[in-house]
Amino acid sequence: MLISEKDRRESADWESWLTSGVLIPVFQPILSSESTGVFGYEVLGRLKTESGLTSLGPFFLAIDEARGSKVDFYKTSDLFRIKKKVDREIRYQALKKFKEEAPPETKLFINVSPHLMFDSLHNFPSKLPYTIRVVRELGIDPTRIVIEITEERFEHNLEVLKPILNLYRSEGFSIAVDDAGSEASNLDRIGLYHPEIIKVDLQMLRRSTFSRNFKEILLNLSRLGESLGSSLLFEGIESNDELYNSLNYGARYIQGYYFAKPDTEFAKKFGFRKAMSGALEYFHSRKNEEMEREINWEIRWKEKLSKVTLGFDNHDGVWEWDSKDLSEISKDKDFFRMYITNPFGFQLSPNYFRDGKKGLSADYSFLGKNWSWRPYFFEHIHKSRTSLDSWAISPIYHDISENVMLRTFSRDFGDNLILFIDIILSK
Repeated sequence: MLISEKDRRESADWESWLTSGVLIPVFQPILSSESTGVFGYEVLGRLKTESGLTSLGPFFLAIDEARGSKVDFYKTSDLFRIKKKVDREIRYQALKKFKEEAPPETKLFINVSPHLMFDSLHNFPSKLPYTIRVVRELGIDPTRIVIEITEERFEHNLEVLKPILNLYRSEGFSIAVDDAGSEASNLDRIGLYHPEIIKVDLQMLRRSTFSRNFKEILLNLSRLGESLGSSLLFEGIESNDELYNSLNYGARYIQGYYFAKPDTEFAKKFGFRKAMSGALEYFHSRKNEEMEREINWEIRWKEKLSKVTLGFDNHDGVWEWDSKDLSEISKDKDFFRMYITNPFGFQLSPNYFRDGKKGLSADYSFLGKNWSWRPYFFEHIHKSRTSLDSWAISPIYHDISENVMLRTFSRDFGDNLILFIDIILSK
């Protein structure tokens, strides 16, 4: 396909802009919650002119927008050729400066787009990827380099990049996946690449401050990282609440304007120790307060439920509630529902729910349904066999049908029956 006149004009405009200054790398520190020191630095590109430093973001954004309508953009586009040239120039300068000036035992995070990796496949394996060649040329320990796969739409099967990633790893490089949870969703990349580091998208983190759904997603992302052995890096931290949330979701590494903006020089390795230590103290204090409230809530409800005499009787295979002992508890605004199952999860009673001041009302439509698929069901089985406490308590979860957040108390009470009582978490 021939390059259109419009493409030529755009390429010429960008080349003119890029030649109006000097391309230089800047470095934003990434802090370690573990050591309270600088773990590494992310490389970002800037155009240095008489008026100061300008981000290269608009340039790379223009390339992403231009390729949207072209299947063979990377074969024909002058913009992609310019991008590759700019990327390599920034990368080389950054690696050279890192070799000569970076504090020892720190790492350098280099952004590499999937399309640039794909482009290097054209000459692979006869010609090594650019970063490997430069690292070898400069004599840098490759274990100090993290290849950060950027978030962007990729038209090809991600499997095609595995040979390049395997080569990076065999050389000693680490792999990070950028912007987990962003628009293009990197969950598939996490599973495929098994990265050493997962970078969590800032926008998602900010939304989690106000939305329980996003908090749950981030909590599960944290669990995913833990199960894979991947460390979480939260980027873009700018406030106390964002910092608290990042630590709450298991941030081993933290990056953002809260501590430092990108700079032309490398920040001192322990230049942020006081600020980081203060942030961790704030986190511990706030977390302990939350835990204290949660413990008091659990104790209060266990005391309430311990006063209940189980009043279920079997009526032709259906266990129905015949006692008035729950009448006071059922008037509590946080009491949601109660039901019985057998050890296989099949419901043997109606759902008993709070009906205003009337006490309990019964809904027989749930008889015979199976709840063993719910995560807390087998958690109850496990806890009932290992704990001396008669009540097991589920983690917090969202009841979609009623749009409420719940925790479920459960206990065995003979005859191979299990009682479940759902309690609403008031805001």
